[in-house]
Amino acid sequence: MKCLNCGKEFTALSVNQMYCCEKCGVQYRRKHSVDEFYPQITFRCSQCGKLVQTEGGVKDKRTRFCSRECEKKFWKRPHWEHKDNAMQNAPGWKLRLREQSCD
Repeated sequence: MKCLNCGKEFTALSVNQMYCCEKCGVQYRRKHSVDEFYPQITFRCSQCGKLVQTEGGVKDKRTRFCSRECEKKFWKRPHWEHKDNAMQNAPGWKLRLREQSCD
């Protein structure tokens, strides 16, 4: 994935990570308006596997599922049945940006 601020290639620690480090995230948010906080992204739905392109802006914050229905179906099942081992990449797992540095 490419950092939205500096353009550097990095490995995201979670499905929501858009910057290579915390410093880049702060710089990007200072430079851009609220509508640009959620850029256009392309991802594969964790439930159905459909390729999704978001519209961006504050209204389209999807990062993992194509619809509310897919999200509900996904979380109804026990974590060991998830196709993409999503529990490991879930935002609640406290994987922090500070583990990576902005060199």
